[in-house]
Amino acid sequence: MAQLSENLLPAKLVLENLVEDKYVEEKYVLGIDGGGTKTLTRLVNLKTQQSWQAQGGSSSLTNDFNGAIATIAGLCRQVVKQAHASENKSSDDECDYQHISAVFGLAGAGNDKRVQQLIETLAMPFAQLSICSDARTSAYGANNGEAVAVVALGTGSVGMRLDGQGNSFLTGGWGFIAGDEGGGAKLGLAAVKITLTEFECHFERNKTHQCELASQIMQFIGATRPEMLTWLSTAKPCDYAKFSPLVFALALICPVARKLLAEHIQAVEYLIDLTLANTQLPLVLLGGLAEVTKACLSTKYQQQLIAAKGDALDGACFLAQQFYITQS
Repeated sequence: MAQLSENLLPAKLVLENLVEDKYVEEKYVLGIDGGGTKTLTRLVNLKTQQSWQAQGGSSSLTNDFNGAIATIAGLCRQVVKQAHASENKSSDDECDYQHISAVFGLAGAGNDKRVQQLIETLAMPFAQLSICSDARTSAYGANNGEAVAVVALGTGSVGMRLDGQGNSFLTGGWGFIAGDEGGGAKLGLAAVKITLTEFECHFERNKTHQCELASQIMQFIGATRPEMLTWLSTAKPCDYAKFSPLVFALALICPVARKLLAEHIQAVEYLIDLTLANTQLPLVLLGGLAEVTKACLSTKYQQQLIAAKGDALDGACFLAQQFYITQS
């Protein structure tokens, strides 16, 4: 199966080529942005620019591979079905997988074995399909394919630097067990660990709380040892990530939350430094924790930040368009 080249066409050339006569036939691009908590899918008719979009759960290849397959397959079928319904085409003219150039930007796509298993299991006959990391689609979406350093802060965390020649350099992306510092799951995990300590040292003995953060988390994971063990036995990274907003919300009134937030910011700034690698590229933060984290960064990082021109889903569709042109 064809794979997306590292040497990509300039953004301006992509847009110009899409309106040339040889590309006006009914063709489609499909982009997926798949993370540890949610997955977004968009199908675009290259001639009319009409688009269809759907959202589902996690599609991280490392956190829940079987769940990722089910999510991706279901979302692909959903947007193709939407296109069939709205375009009202004849059966010979309908959008089907042979008309689609697809790019999936997925958490965990650095694992080549998992990627190959995904392709074989999906068995969807796309005209072209490339699967890459969500860091790469984030980089191409953040600045419309121009040079940029992107740090994505979602359930996990990853950085990518894109230079002016289309070369990309990955930082992080090791997954929940060995990496993802600065991401929501690791922040939530730290909060849960604090909660377990609070339970053992205070609540289990005298039913009192010394930490507001732990008090609120216990409302979700339980207030007895059996309840907590039950929650822990099934918790996934996306479950831990749900507690990360509490850390931000309670930082002003809870010293423990404030300490965890400071550690989170330190991890994010370290990832930014690794991603920038002493360059002066514009910096973009993407992902669910991006906005709340920006305000807490040191001044020198805030001065290098620019507003994102797009997101990882935009980047996936951008790359799918390039893939279509280079393979046609």
